[in-house]
Amino acid sequence: MRSWRFAGFTLANFPPRLDRRTVWFLLHSWVFLVVSDITALVGGLSRAAAKSAVRDERKPAGGRDDVRPPSGNTGVEITRDVPRRPRPDDGVGVSVGWLSCTWVGQWDTVKAFTDWAAAFVGELAPVSRRWRGYDVVYVAEHDVLLGVRERECGALELHLDVPASVLENMTHDALYAFLLFVANYALNVSRCDVTLDDWMKLVTPADLDALTSGGADVYALNKELCVTRAEQSQFIRSKGPKGGDTWYLGGTSGEARLRVYDKSRESGGEVDAIRWELQLRGDRAKDAVVSLALEAHIKAGGDVGLRDAGGAELAGYMGEWAAQQLVRFVDFRDRSADSNITRCPRLRWWTALVLNAEKARPVVVAPPVTVERMHKYADTAFPSWLATLADSAAGVKGLSPEEWLSEMVDRGRERRSPRHALALLSAGVIL
Repeated sequence: MRSWRFAGFTLANFPPRLDRRTVWFLLHSWVFLVVSDITALVGGLSRAAAKSAVRDERKPAGGRDDVRPPSGNTGVEITRDVPRRPRPDDGVGVSVGWLSCTWVGQWDTVKAFTDWAAAFVGELAPVSRRWRGYDVVYVAEHDVLLGVRERECGALELHLDVPASVLENMTHDALYAFLLFVANYALNVSRCDVTLDDWMKLVTPADLDALTSGGADVYALNKELCVTRAEQSQFIRSKGPKGGDTWYLGGTSGEARLRVYDKSRESGGEVDAIRWELQLRGDRAKDAVVSLALEAHIKAGGDVGLRDAGGAELAGYMGEWAAQQLVRFVDFRDRSADSNITRCPRLRWWTALVLNAEKARPVVVAPPVTVERMHKYADTAFPSWLATLADSAAGVKGLSPEEWLSEMVDRGRERRSPRHALALLSAGVIL
């Protein structure tokens, strides 16, 4: 008989005699328990790491009024050469992102309207399609759409949709003239988008979602740090080459809705900024256009004849206008500081964004100059001017129409800029 001594105790007949079946059962049970423990440990560590990553991503880095974005552009990898838009001096760019307006009875014929609109949105051509209840539809480059119909009273109704790509290509003077005409004569402005690009990336959509979450009701909009009449927000993370985070504030049927997203991902790196896009509808849209155009008109002197010379005033006021429209919809303040909201301090990043927006100038993206574009524009805008000037050259300049035109061409060659030389080079003409 064998005996074992363990911790002061003597164990007799240990270990006991075991048959082969019992040994295999005990061995299998031991292996099963070990594997189960290892699996549970690995699973627990994975879940803890995932929860930590989500918390780090969604919560602000500092206190609740100290929202800081990541140091770089999150997840953006540019795999091709993308022409990047120049960063504004103040780190914020503003623009009118979309405009939808309707005229009724202002124009007698469609041709009269398309001739006027060609200088702003390009040549409009009829197409065979139906759009928003309009049986007669015209289109131009960059998805400009014009719907035409005649009302029962005989008045001609014209509805025009102008996207951001066209509005941003307008010069300041052209944008001023276009908005002033819309403000004065359009019967209705159904949509106007106020666009603000934050190139400093003071806050991200994920930060805004964390900022407006965490209240007593997990499904309610937390307004401890924001002042807004909106009652709902939404955070969406989409996948794909142009996917990213988007934060919405406000409903789809209201007069105002804010959308904040990573423009760098959406534009393929062309605009490396966080875009704040405030979509206004109905009376809010009309009020926004009128306030922008008329304020610029007043700053330009208020003369009825000043239709094409208010671009500088428009550019100087647009940043302040964009900040006003944004703050009117939402204002981020620490509401715990005072019972009077107007005395509650704004969050630091919001103060920086609003102040920089007030100093911002509108975005103007100059399209590339090509000979084809110049010919297309000249065919639309210049024939009547050239004919009138040529016919009056004898009385005004003492030259025949051919001599006057030859002199104008020679003067134009002397004043040609490098951009015109590049346009000629693209057409195969070497100077």
